[in-house]
Amino acid sequence: MIRGSNPPYFFNAMVWLWKAFVDEHLCVGCGRCTRVCWTGAIRVVDKKARVDFTRCVCCTACVRTCPAGAVQIVPYPIGNLEFEELSARLNIIERQLKELTRSIQQL
Repeated sequence: MIRGSNPPYFFNAMVWLWKAFVDEHLCVGCGRCTRVCWTGAIRVVDKKARVDFTRCVCCTACVRTCPAGAVQIVPYPIGNLEFEELSARLNIIERQLKELTRSIQQL
């Protein structure tokens, strides 16, 4: 335990998560990525795919499906988080990954 700190594991850190990103110059709007995105994070708007970063779990199905190579995985900053908030977000991600694993096992 660190002396003088309360709580003992208090910290504040910049957190980055990997997320899908669509290069609009390469996207042809075919919608294949939307059909494989099990979280519904990708939608085609004005003939271009768009990613909702709050729903993307970085499963990479869209990257592997895109015929134009328009979808990439990039680091996405979610900001500075204190330990409690970081722990809560990691718990959400853990639940999403378990759901993804169950979905894959059912295939």
